[in-house]
Amino acid sequence: MRNLALIVAVVAAYLLLRGHPERIPELPRTCLAVLALVAGLGCWGRRPRPQDGRALSRRQPGWLDHAAIGAAVLALECVFVLFLAATPPPLENMAAKLESWWRPAAAAERESTAAGPPAGNWLWDDHRQRPLPRRTHLKPGNRPEVFLRPADAATGDALLKRRIYVTAFALGRYRDAAWSTRDTAPRDLRAAADGWLRLDHGRRGESIACEVFHAADHPAGNPLTGLQGLVAAELPELSGIDEGLRILPEPAADGYRYRTVSKPRSLDDLPPGSLARPATGVPSEWLALPPGAPGDKLAALARAAAGDGPALDQLRRLRGHLRTTLGYSLRTENPRDLDPLENFLFHEQRGHCEYFASAGALLARALGVPARIAYGWAGGTYYEGSQLFVFRAREAHAWTEVLLEGHGWTVLDATPPGALDRELARSAAPEEQPPTTADLAAAEETPAAPTDGGLTGPLLLAAGFVTGALALALLRARRHPLPENGTPHPGSAADAYLAAFRRASQRHGRPLAGSRPLRRHLAELPEVPPFAHELQAYHYAVRYEGRQPDRRTEQRLRKAAEDWK
Repeated sequence: MRNLALIVAVVAAYLLLRGHPERIPELPRTCLAVLALVAGLGCWGRRPRPQDGRALSRRQPGWLDHAAIGAAVLALECVFVLFLAATPPPLENMAAKLESWWRPAAAAERESTAAGPPAGNWLWDDHRQRPLPRRTHLKPGNRPEVFLRPADAATGDALLKRRIYVTAFALGRYRDAAWSTRDTAPRDLRAAADGWLRLDHGRRGESIACEVFHAADHPAGNPLTGLQGLVAAELPELSGIDEGLRILPEPAADGYRYRTVSKPRSLDDLPPGSLARPATGVPSEWLALPPGAPGDKLAALARAAAGDGPALDQLRRLRGHLRTTLGYSLRTENPRDLDPLENFLFHEQRGHCEYFASAGALLARALGVPARIAYGWAGGTYYEGSQLFVFRAREAHAWTEVLLEGHGWTVLDATPPGALDRELARSAAPEEQPPTTADLAAAEETPAAPTDGGLTGPLLLAAGFVTGALALALLRARRHPLPENGTPHPGSAADAYLAAFRRASQRHGRPLAGSRPLRRHLAELPEVPPFAHELQAYHYAVRYEGRQPDRRTEQRLRKAAEDWK
């Protein structure tokens, strides 16, 4: 039973630390996990009291003892949480100062990466390139960026049951550790007589109609945005830069509002054993690998991870390899200043979704499957009352898309499950109100009000538990006071015989220290008193062997100690 209790406690603590149940805030969950472990260890370590004459405590621990220890453990835990909440910013600042002195180039690159989107079009540079950063220290915000309203409530309910990918743009050329558009001349795309622009006539699948709202905060061009697998948009015109990038016309004063139709397709939508084949006759950029040794290394990794068999099975095995062997992190160090993908795959082996998407696209190409990287959002929050999905800055995401014959661009998301805030959209509580479209108008996120860094909760809890622990300790001390020599009383008001012997030892210049055993003290006396044997035998029998105290014996020993000259 003791082992079973310990196993149950460990499992409960693990589930709590993993975030279950979600309705309990993180700090109380952590406290409960520690309490579960303490309780489990307490049950596991509880054994019958031995009866072989070994030295034992005169009394069993009471509820005050357990309560005081529990409150002390909780106070220590809250102080530890307080330490973790308070120390990261100053330690981070200290590390930044050391890095600026030791590695100024790396510090400058990190600062520019963490500074957030600069003014203008931050999605790509002037050459429509998006370089993979060598180092990252991302801090996603909470600003709402895209609103999406399904055509009806049934469509909203259906989207809640699947992973939602909202695409802003996709890039298909990879060169010198940067993604970019192909070198094609921009094309003017104009709507048909019914006001709709048809973008993909051959894509198969169920059509999903939505209304899209987003801000116009990119002066160099705002990309057409919608559910993955866009096939049509109700817009008068678009500028087609590339198949994955279409620029919207001039916006209205409050941003963009338009309707779209999509046929989303993910690798998980294809049934096992499907004979989906890589598309043929595609631009060479969609199959290109880095030249020389880096490309050979990617090809060898793709063959080892994907194995043999149909293309769909290979792609799934490749995705599984990336998800299980690499770690998700918003911060990468790249201490050797390597190529970012080289560092991600073979050295540091951690990074955010853009690294996973880039690796997935290039490894799929090594298998002969056309691939590109797509940027947008995943997850979201659904407000049922207004039938509105809202995607925030923290839900920005990147994923791989592979081109399969008869299916079109299909999502291959190599980012490990659980790395993002959530896999599916969150359904908001009925009383929770969605942000308004006016929140999209500001190009910069409103600065957050000054806070205490989240210290108030741990601080108040720590103060409360410390006060409780001290109060219980004082109450315990009043109920079970210690005698003069620091050992517990056997239950009487005072060990008068022992106190008398202590005073007598003091008179003889041989004080009895509080932590010194009586047996050793008697053995080291230069002149052993005549009552020493009786004193030692009686004291240890009552103190440790369960003998009942005898008042006459104690009075005799006390008088003998007082008369000892």
